Amino acid sequence: MKNTIINTILLHFKDVKPKLKIASNDAHFKQELGVDSLDMAEFIARIEQEYRIEIPDADWPQIATVNLLAEYIRNAGN
Repeated sequence: MKNTIINTILLHFKDVKPKLKIASNDAHFKQELGVDSLDMAEFIARIEQEYRIEIPDADWPQIATVNLLAEYIRNAGN
């Protein structure tokens, strides 16, 4: 299940930042990959729509990597 979530996250990320490559699922979106807040907002909106969840702005620091976001999504389904 987690691998499916990760693959979906990466597909959405690629739609938002097609030229940016994620070398590690633990790379920090903003600090290591340089994703700006506008791109992050678009990315989060796609994830919210895909999984029919709401991710409050206050939770964004908790989802700073692909792996953390995948865990967040899994926990949101419970």
